[in-house]
Amino acid sequence: MENMFKFLDENQYVIEELTDAIVVIDTEGKITHINKRALELLEVSHENAVGKAMLSVYPESKLNQTVTTQKVERNIRLSVHNRVCIASRVPLFKENRVIGAISIFDDITRIEQMSSRIEADRSEMSILKTILEIAYDGIVVVDVNGYITMISDAYKKFIGIGDDQVIGKHVTEIIENTRMHIVAQTGIPEVNDFQEIHGDYMMATRIPYYVDGKIAGAIGKVIFRNVSELQNINKKFSRVEKDLKNLRSEISSLHRAKYNLNQIITGNEEINKLKNYVNKLAHSKSSVLIQGESGTGKELFAHAIHLSSHRREMPFIKVNCAAIPEHLLESELFGYEKGSFTGADKNGRIGKFELADQGTIFLDEIGDMPLQMQAKILRVLQEGEVERIGSNTPRQVDVRIIAATNRNLKTMVEEKSFREDLYYRLNVINLMIPPLRERKEDIILLSNHFIDLLNQENHGKLKGLSEKTQMQLFSYDWKGNIRELKNVIERAYNIIEGEEFVQPWHLPAHINSGKYVTNSEPLKELVDAAEKKIILERLIAFKGNKSKTAADLGISRMALHKKLEKYDMK
Repeated sequence: MENMFKFLDENQYVIEELTDAIVVIDTEGKITHINKRALELLEVSHENAVGKAMLSVYPESKLNQTVTTQKVERNIRLSVHNRVCIASRVPLFKENRVIGAISIFDDITRIEQMSSRIEADRSEMSILKTILEIAYDGIVVVDVNGYITMISDAYKKFIGIGDDQVIGKHVTEIIENTRMHIVAQTGIPEVNDFQEIHGDYMMATRIPYYVDGKIAGAIGKVIFRNVSELQNINKKFSRVEKDLKNLRSEISSLHRAKYNLNQIITGNEEINKLKNYVNKLAHSKSSVLIQGESGTGKELFAHAIHLSSHRREMPFIKVNCAAIPEHLLESELFGYEKGSFTGADKNGRIGKFELADQGTIFLDEIGDMPLQMQAKILRVLQEGEVERIGSNTPRQVDVRIIAATNRNLKTMVEEKSFREDLYYRLNVINLMIPPLRERKEDIILLSNHFIDLLNQENHGKLKGLSEKTQMQLFSYDWKGNIRELKNVIERAYNIIEGEEFVQPWHLPAHINSGKYVTNSEPLKELVDAAEKKIILERLIAFKGNKSKTAADLGISRMALHKKLEKYDMK
């Protein structure tokens, strides 16, 4: 044994010069010899290797087993510090007695990577050839010198030649009036260029391609192989585009917003501020959350936002989230493919979001939407896409979402009954509509407006409200807000017989209770104060222009002057 290791010691320089890694151990598994390459791969110093146990240097080593089994092992794959290595292990003998073992190994990681790359390239080439074989369009590929390297079957058929006549030939020999070789040299793409071949016209696109940042050739594609084919496709496209335009127009006419800002009747400063705010935010794409008690006019504001925006000619789709059963809500909002479930329409169905594409969707009572559906609404807001039931293909939609609720969504978020992420995505623009009890100056204004509408519909001549009726309406709390007021006025209108004014006895019993405050400020002063406030606001809005102010108030300029004198506003 000593003679053997002495031989290795004497020839250490030979071991060092070898490019393979070499490790020698004795029968106790200790390293006796190791060259530089092995130290590099094992990431160990000479001092921490020689004389040390092989397993302490490289725990995965099986060189010790070679001493025991006395078997030669070749081309063994192993991992050394994340490198792929290939090794051979050979026992060392002296006079038929094992005295140690030697391992010769080296890093083949780069070879493995190159092999994988070659395999991937082969696979890609196979795929590309298949694409070229089945492609309807004519496709040709040339190298930087203009020689054909690939061509599709459709192109070969078009120019009437076989594969053996094409590959390796210069493109000018094969394709009439070609510019492929020029694009391959200049690197300048040519898109949708007419080219005549054998009396037929085709529209060709020629694009240079690059390898490692250098131009390597060009790819040509026959987009249309005959001008008449192009014309036919254009005609079909025009028909489809016209049908789509008509369909959108029909949808828009069926789902059109009704109320603009001028139809929001008010003398209240807060409501007028909201109307001005709507004018500013209308053209934004941001979602809007409208909050307020039931009956305050949230839907009117939603209509007005849509009609004030550039989407006004597109659909305005209304969805009452509280009115649709939970199990039907998803199909209503997102639609479904044919055969998606038992009872589904055989042709499938388009959902509300797709109907609202390019327009606005109004999600009323959003606070009543189930948590599961909230996640799907969030996806529409984040990704701008919807997925029908029974489909795996998302559809892009451009929809502005306006949501409304009479519930406190912030509290619901804290209670985990409404998604926090959806709340913040909806609450980009917030409109808080005040209740009628906080804008009492609008009670008489709105009442007279409703009476005017009823007179127009019924050819009636009701003049308005008596003073006592006005006082009753002022004193009532209006928990149902404007909706309740409208119902009260309509009810009174229908039961009046011959009177010119609505009287307290025409009101419902819970309003006509006689409990209005008689020692409060007189009605005339309240009405005068409200009128003065409205005139002042209009004058400010029209920068003191009395003609515009009078026109906006619906009175003559002379009448306006009288009121200015009355209120000492000259």
